[in-house]
Amino acid sequence: MRIIYGINPLTEALKSHPEYFKDILIAHGRTGHEVEKIIKLAGQHSIKYRIVQKGDIESLAGTLHHQGVAAILSELKYADVEDILERWRLSEEKAIILILDCIQDPQNLGSLIRTANAAAVHGVIIPKDRATEVTPTVVKASAGAIEHILISRVTNIADTITKLKNTGIWVIGIEADGKEDIYSFDMDTDLAIVIGSEGKGIRRLVKEKCDVCLSIPMKGNISSLNASVAGGVALFEVLRRRRKR
Repeated sequence: MRIIYGINPLTEALKSHPEYFKDILIAHGRTGHEVEKIIKLAGQHSIKYRIVQKGDIESLAGTLHHQGVAAILSELKYADVEDILERWRLSEEKAIILILDCIQDPQNLGSLIRTANAAAVHGVIIPKDRATEVTPTVVKASAGAIEHILISRVTNIADTITKLKNTGIWVIGIEADGKEDIYSFDMDTDLAIVIGSEGKGIRRLVKEKCDVCLSIPMKGNISSLNASVAGGVALFEVLRRRRKR
């Protein structure tokens, strides 16, 4: 059973995967155009909804920040890495894949998924161990982007990087101590971007598998960026550089 909550996550899920829905709950007294849109979309797909007390939604969502709506969905189906590679090949574009090495904060994971979707990433790869999986908090933080992007959950990130490299994809780690910066590196090739965990960064074995580690130049007093911010800077630099060509 998978729980999602919030206006945008519910709306996007109804648009993209109505077949996943088992139940929709709306808090008593919750009205407005956005809720009416959810009810209309549910009706179009013959999905029933229930009016419940606000406390029932808080118990289900596990948070007060649910915007008065929640839903019960079937379990999230993680993609295979091959699915991501197939999406890349069918796009006939240069690859851009996001690899997240042990991101533990659900807010960061959700933000990175949202940014990845905005940057037209072909897929996101996360590890099964020592990292957050896709939770209701992740779904909410992604603002519904979770429904539009392939996410693969793998046993071994280092082995997965080797697999990507064997297909001709260049793997770049984003690290504060990278000798070269992202603004001087040629992005006009098939790429996978690796972002490390909050605090510890990219693990040693994963870093050793990267073709190169690049830094993000900074001029302030703080020497590192939040993981989700670093991912956004790197992904949109790739997008910017490719659009110039």
